[in-house]
Amino acid sequence: MPRVSVDPDSRLPAFTGRRYQAVLTVGVIVIFAVIIASKVLGPDAGLGGGGDAPSQSRADAIATFEEARASGRPVYLLFHSLTCDPCVEISAYVDQVVPSYQGRVEFVNAITEDASGQRLATGFNFQYIPTSFFFDQRGALIASYTGVMSVDELRAQLDSMVTE
Repeated sequence: MPRVSVDPDSRLPAFTGRRYQAVLTVGVIVIFAVIIASKVLGPDAGLGGGGDAPSQSRADAIATFEEARASGRPVYLLFHSLTCDPCVEISAYVDQVVPSYQGRVEFVNAITEDASGQRLATGFNFQYIPTSFFFDQRGALIASYTGVMSVDELRAQLDSMVTE
């Protein structure tokens, strides 16, 4: 039978001995299992990493860019990371703005930690992330921006692409 001691200042029992060690060990194992699973499975695994958010997509950036350019619609290409502060900030804005342009502007998400994002980046001239590229429906580059664009700036740029 486990030993239970009672703190004189509290009416709650304090477990001691083997039972305490077992509960503590199981708790630590569960915490590490969740951390490891979230790292191994990535953000689309349903562990709080973004799910359907456009800026969290791990789709092949090269294939997505080629499909977007062939669509005949304007293209917004975002190179970013999932960890740098400005990248996280613009990702939140993208997730807020881009869905309202679905079917009118193609969004290409290029995460620079992913191999396809790195390969796609070699075809562009930029040094810092986040960097946004905007293409018209013919595939011509019409604008680029390095840094965080506000929601209003992003909407204005996408609106100008849709009305061309």
